[in-house]
Amino acid sequence: DKFATGDIQLAWFGGVSGVQARNEVPGSRAIVSGSKDLQFKSYFIANASTGLTRSETFPAAIKGLTFTFGSSGSTSGCIMPAHFIVTNTEQNPMDYFSKVGFSGSHDKTAYQVQDGTYQAGAMNFSTYDRLVTEGKIDAETCRIIWQTPPYADYNFTARANLDDMFGEGFTDKLQRLLTDCKDPAVLKAFDRNQFVKVDNTTFQGIADVMKKVKLK
Repeated sequence: DKFATGDIQLAWFGGVSGVQARNEVPGSRAIVSGSKDLQFKSYFIANASTGLTRSETFPAAIKGLTFTFGSSGSTSGCIMPAHFIVTNTEQNPMDYFSKVGFSGSHDKTAYQVQDGTYQAGAMNFSTYDRLVTEGKIDAETCRIIWQTPPYADYNFTARANLDDMFGEGFTDKLQRLLTDCKDPAVLKAFDRNQFVKVDNTTFQGIADVMKKVKLK
């Protein structure tokens, strides 16, 4: 891991990988997120053949279906959706569904639900919206059946030793530089409208969930 070895000193992490990195390198700091990352969410999606439609509450009718997550370490494609399944059903996802898969990516989750490989799945809301806009999935065939409550996700994390290397207060200056950034090219590269200040406590909820969610 290049962050752990110090080859990378500032990294853009998902919620789960950020917690893992900061645990591995104590003293490292989450410093900024995109404004949308503080209200991130996952979509539960289902193939139209299931007959399921969008619900404001957890869709209990998915019990017993085949279900795919994205990557097993993905915040929005696995860890948080699994957390909401356990919270709402008091069952492990591996027991709640007839078959559980891991597609490896948000895009593949959508495609596997659309083509019927799996009856339902969970994925990042942003990727789903993009795929619909691009015409790569059909919102009626691969439909949203539930939207999770919001949670904090992606973030820039600065390695612990930056102030030692570049001077006292360097990490704070870096945080201010990023939150003040208005460069359209930089913001577009991260698909964000603006960066906002965060700290490690912003992601304590994810850290707590990671200790509880077991997918075996």
